[in-house]
Amino acid sequence: MAYFHRTKILKVKKQSCFSGIQEASASVWNECLRLMEVYQWRRGYPHAHDNFWFGKDCEGWVDKNLSKSQPLHSQSIQAIRKQYFKSWKSYSALKKSGGVMNPKPPNKCKKYMTTRWLKSAITFVDNSLLGKRLVLSMGSDNAKLGIQLPSNFNISEAEHIATIDLVYNYGQWELHFSYRYEVAETETGEGIVGVDIGEIHPMVSHDGTDTHIYNGRYIRSLYRLRSKVLSEFSHAISRCKRHSKRWWKLTRRKWQRITKIDNQIKDALHKQTSTFLKYCKDKGIGTLVIGDLTGIREHINYGKRANQRLHQWAFGKITSLITYKAKVLGIKVVQIDEAYTSQTCPACGNRKKPNNREYACKCGFTYHRDGVGAINILRKYQGCLGDPVVAAMGSSRMAPPLGFRLEAPVALA
Repeated sequence: MAYFHRTKILKVKKQSCFSGIQEASASVWNECLRLMEVYQWRRGYPHAHDNFWFGKDCEGWVDKNLSKSQPLHSQSIQAIRKQYFKSWKSYSALKKSGGVMNPKPPNKCKKYMTTRWLKSAITFVDNSLLGKRLVLSMGSDNAKLGIQLPSNFNISEAEHIATIDLVYNYGQWELHFSYRYEVAETETGEGIVGVDIGEIHPMVSHDGTDTHIYNGRYIRSLYRLRSKVLSEFSHAISRCKRHSKRWWKLTRRKWQRITKIDNQIKDALHKQTSTFLKYCKDKGIGTLVIGDLTGIREHINYGKRANQRLHQWAFGKITSLITYKAKVLGIKVVQIDEAYTSQTCPACGNRKKPNNREYACKCGFTYHRDGVGAINILRKYQGCLGDPVVAAMGSSRMAPPLGFRLEAPVALA
């Protein structure tokens, strides 16, 4: 049985105990840091971060020596400890793979930290007088935390809730509900689609016959607006005395605007990826092949303006959205190196770096540049990148790419 997770966010009113709970979570994290130092010294290492070693015995020793006199639920403490060791494992993997230059180890103390409750510490109460309430268990000597829920909250899906996180997000307290659903194993199609992730066009797909281009004009306009708003507010804030009344007013207003634009970008990415996955489902696609762009930002330098656009490029978010939505539909996702896929002619195998949006080869083959990338990603997965196939890929036989544009929403008068 396959599983997939979804997260829903609920804004809640501030309670006086919220900050204390976040401080308690941070103290558990800081205690893990201290215990790790002690453990590494006992094993004979001069410093835990110079020659790091961890294993099950290390994690078990830290778990055994963690302070039990915390206001948090025992499973909330365990969640922080697991997150701490997961951070170390991620750091170790990045250091070995070289995917990130100079990765930073998780060795900094925290003042506040997100608190997590697992399923056994979560209770829902539906009372006709008090309405719907969420009750979260705390430590053995502490009162439970009760939070009022809106009347439209769907308690019937409570059985699927795996975790609940208490998050402070720029002046607003939120509850992040993580739902875990089972997906029945279904037979998928045999079709394969190559997907080229781009900055101008978020996605360009090719299934062997048809090429679909998903226009990113609206998403790029949102990124430009975000940069403009951030620049204007930063300039105004820089002229104010730090932590003055006007400084706080502008800072809160800035993050309100930025959060709204970020939500619009997220909504647009969801709509485009959902449209693409719906097409894959109707077409009977069984495998999606996506170009791997890991580390691309470390090797680009095309000037100030181009670099800004490329560093705002949300290729990781797009890949993540496609992956989890495809998993729900039972479609396999494969990532491959996309080197030279946008430069290789599908017709004759010649390599040529295109100068504009149209790829034109000396053999006479012309096509959209991102479409060429999607075609070659598919062919690279099939093991035939660069093989001349003039008879099959002649310009007269290639179907013109089909574009999908996401229109900007218009406010009603």
